[in-house]
Amino acid sequence: MNDEKENIDWKENFKNGFVLYLIRNGERPVTVFKFCEELGVEESMFYKYYNSFRSVEKEVWLTFYKEVKQALDGDSEYSSYSAHEKYLSFLYTLIEVYKQNRSYVVLRYAEVDRKSFRPWFMGSFREEFAIWTKEILDEGFASNEIISRPLISSKYHEALWVQLLYITRVWTNDESEDFQVTDAAIEKSSVLLFELMKSGPVDLLIDFLKFAYQNKAY
Repeated sequence: MNDEKENIDWKENFKNGFVLYLIRNGERPVTVFKFCEELGVEESMFYKYYNSFRSVEKEVWLTFYKEVKQALDGDSEYSSYSAHEKYLSFLYTLIEVYKQNRSYVVLRYAEVDRKSFRPWFMGSFREEFAIWTKEILDEGFASNEIISRPLISSKYHEALWVQLLYITRVWTNDESEDFQVTDAAIEKSSVLLFELMKSGPVDLLIDFLKFAYQNKAY
């Protein structure tokens, strides 16, 4: 029996067990002790891997990110994509991961205030996403697909993060057939963001504002 328990991936077991409990009951277990009792394991085993239920949920969302990256890295054509195409691939793959966990994602995201740009449970996800988007943006800078602007370009990755939160919210509320509204939201918002990051009207506006400021006497 002990050998059997040693062979169990307890970190994964706790994570899956927690999500299952949450979607069945609509709330967290009252205590770690109660949760472990239902799993038939000592409470001390839980604390070998997690320090709280919050840390479990952060791991759940980090796993979502890792599943998306694993899928992209396994796509032989992915490396040849433009920055925009890579970003679109990420969002569409994320939606597929969400679909496998819809009850949980909808339940958890319902608690997120529309003005909140940093949901606590997405903390680790956000850190990894920031690293990845900066790499994608650097590729875009190198290929001139997007341009660098003083002060502004350092915030591009944050704009992509806000868009990801927007897409997540659209999807959790999407009742259209095969999530067509979400697909449209991904396409339209992504096109807009990458157009704004290209050389164009935004640069004309910045140039004019700079001129107006320098020549405010007129």
